[in-house]
Amino acid sequence: MGPNQAPLFPIRILKIAIWFTVFFYLFFLIFNTSFTIMGVDVGDFLKQYLGAFFGVYLSTTFKVFSVSLFLHLSLFSLVYLTYHFLKQPDVSWIPLSAWVVLIEGLALLHSMVSYPQIYGEFFFFRYPSFAPFLYFLTDHTNPGYFSLVLGILILGFVFVLFRQIYLHKNKESFFVLVHVLILGLIHTSGYYMMGILYFAILFWQGKQYQRIHIKSYGIILFLLILFYLVPDIWTRIEAFTHSNEKGKPPVFIIAADSLRYDKIGFKINGESITPNIDLFAKDGFVFHDHHTTIPRTFPSWADLLTGQYAMSHKVRDMFPSPEEKQRIGSASFPTIQQKLKEIGYRGYAIGSFAADIFPRANFGFDEVHAPNFNARIMTVQRTAESQLFLMPFLTGSWFSGGMYLEEMDGLSTWGDGSRILDRFRSILKREGDGAFSVTYFSSVIHFPYTPAYPYYKTFTDPNYYGKYKYLKFVDPTNSSTPNEEETKQIRGLFDSAVYAFDSEFGDIISELKDKGIYDEAIIILTADHGEALYEDVHGQGHGEHLRGEAVTHVPFIIKFPKSTNPTKPDHEFFGITSSVDIYPTLMDYFGISTKQKFPGRSLLPNLGKTNWEEDRLIYAETGIWFSDAGDHFFQKQRIPYPNILSLHQVIPEEDYQIMITDPIYRETIAFSKHRSVQNSDYKLIYIPTRQGVLFELYDRKKDPLNKKNLYPNHPMATKMKDMLYKTVIQWEDATLAGEYLIPSSLSDINENL
Repeated sequence: MGPNQAPLFPIRILKIAIWFTVFFYLFFLIFNTSFTIMGVDVGDFLKQYLGAFFGVYLSTTFKVFSVSLFLHLSLFSLVYLTYHFLKQPDVSWIPLSAWVVLIEGLALLHSMVSYPQIYGEFFFFRYPSFAPFLYFLTDHTNPGYFSLVLGILILGFVFVLFRQIYLHKNKESFFVLVHVLILGLIHTSGYYMMGILYFAILFWQGKQYQRIHIKSYGIILFLLILFYLVPDIWTRIEAFTHSNEKGKPPVFIIAADSLRYDKIGFKINGESITPNIDLFAKDGFVFHDHHTTIPRTFPSWADLLTGQYAMSHKVRDMFPSPEEKQRIGSASFPTIQQKLKEIGYRGYAIGSFAADIFPRANFGFDEVHAPNFNARIMTVQRTAESQLFLMPFLTGSWFSGGMYLEEMDGLSTWGDGSRILDRFRSILKREGDGAFSVTYFSSVIHFPYTPAYPYYKTFTDPNYYGKYKYLKFVDPTNSSTPNEEETKQIRGLFDSAVYAFDSEFGDIISELKDKGIYDEAIIILTADHGEALYEDVHGQGHGEHLRGEAVTHVPFIIKFPKSTNPTKPDHEFFGITSSVDIYPTLMDYFGISTKQKFPGRSLLPNLGKTNWEEDRLIYAETGIWFSDAGDHFFQKQRIPYPNILSLHQVIPEEDYQIMITDPIYRETIAFSKHRSVQNSDYKLIYIPTRQGVLFELYDRKKDPLNKKNLYPNHPMATKMKDMLYKTVIQWEDATLAGEYLIPSSLSDINENL
């Protein structure tokens, strides 16, 4: 072998890979793209968006295409090298392409069984005639089958390459080893542009590997192995820098989106669907009548982490304006993380797709390991989802991938908690026994209820074959109720998702115990809101109404450090509590002074008791109505305003975030909200309509589904109505116009800050 030898990677391999990538990219773009998302037509919105931000779409297309190109270059290079060492360097494009299609096809089958929800649109809305194929896969196979075949296939290629190294130990063989290690490093890190640059150099200077001294390959190999170890080394180095504050208990706020209180300890076939949470509850204080202040994710977390009502800090829906979201973390609305930072804590947020609220406001975290949410990211997701051969690599179901496009973290159909668990473990390694807090937010229970294999099979009907077999999106325009079989399947999906989260929670607790952190940690388990699942006329979802217990009643368990946990006669509290109680409770525990007054209460004085000594009322309000269509009961009981597709704006200056910025609509949304106060026995709901204000009063214990309105003839009616008005006037600075509550405008409040 000499310096004039032909390159290991002839230019025709580059051409084959490019043509292969272009063909399949265009093929899937044409046949697997639509303006329908889970049956909801958003064509007008997408056309308007693509027209206004066509450059964003082009950059997105380039991004997704580049990932596909790198992956195909990698596969074609490995397959070609195998033929090269088998003395068949002139192999045609047909067998090369056949091998790549086989590998990607097996990876796709593995991904379909692992995450069938990701392919729900393809099988149930675009090509439903293919659905039986997916049924067959999930009924009769498991991901391990395809992992085994893929593993044998890849090991076969690698065996041929390493046999060449073992037999010859020459420059060519060492160069191949370097090549394989580089591809593995890029694949696990997701730096696909570096990979494309690497291939460009490879095809340009393909003969130059012969000019490198064989000893230099040893140095290169050593450096590559070091790069593989760098993440772990860096984590250990950071552990030394973050352990300055000793002796302070780590704080973990662990929450699951949409986790209903009544699902904790819920039994199916005599077995609890939350065995790990049940076990944890024995070590903590359980608050049985705990409620969120607003059943929408962004404002609910803003309330919990500031200890203030949404009507005070003004983040009242999922699409706050720039002025509203900037109030979170301000001097008037500091967060738990900011107050803990004052006493030496570092704060982390970890989460899957519903945790996209954390990067969108200043919650005070030092690091946020969660997806963002904006129109640009949605475009990346929609473009990538069309590329079926690409999805296994993007979702990590193909040999430790999943890092290529960070935007895929926000994919709502990807309900795999193992991704965020890895990030959680990394933080534990890095922090050691330092002072730190972690807010961990799982989205697996949030609709469309998408636990990964094998959880989606746990409590669902194996004989059900329909569009709800693997997932159930909420269509806000559809008020029809599924039939009995479909409702049972949807509830089974939800219970399976709860079981999947419980397993995720069990892994967290095991990790804390293995690291010796559990006993001295403060651990809070809760949820941002619950979920209606077709109880009575309540429909499916959250945030649209306040009837029943399902949407505001959530679990709340808190475990204090073992060394400071006082012996109490009772660990169960049955009095009503609110999510705004968590902030003052933690401030009280740490002795942190605050200038603000809080609507919530510290729960420390009540530990060991079973109820309040006096009657207590708590407040809640609805979120934004996404749609103005449908025959839902709440659509008939509301002041109408346009649907979200008409209200929203994509703001380029705010990283293409989707916001509602029109002050008139923002005030209309606030004015139209349903509000409630409730105590342990009764709930009063305030409902403004064009015809006047309606009130509904329900007995929570005798009538948990809120079917019989007791207003105005019940003795509690007047008292609770007065308390509702008093609460809103105090915390929102609202005024009364007859029976209507008139919210204070944001501009008026800003003048007083």
